[in-house]
Amino acid sequence: MGTGILITGFRGGNSNSASGDFSIGVRGQWIEDGAPVHPVIEMNLAGNQLEFWKQLVEMGNDPFLYSQVRCPSLRFDEVQFSGV
Repeated sequence: MGTGILITGFRGGNSNSASGDFSIGVRGQWIEDGAPVHPVIEMNLAGNQLEFWKQLVEMGNDPFLYSQVRCPSLRFDEVQFSGV
């Protein structure tokens, strides 16, 4: 990843199952040239689930083994963030 946000955690959110619209609080690191620059907090990831999953461009082979949800790293292109 060249420049973007590395999400390291989630802080609640909401989703409309009828429309697919969602908004989820996130925290993580701002990345430039592949290196962390500063933390990001109190940001929201928002969009529509039908469109959001079309933006998935890469999936890692690194599931987090110490969680009930064993999800690998995912890289998305052009998703919508708001906040600090």
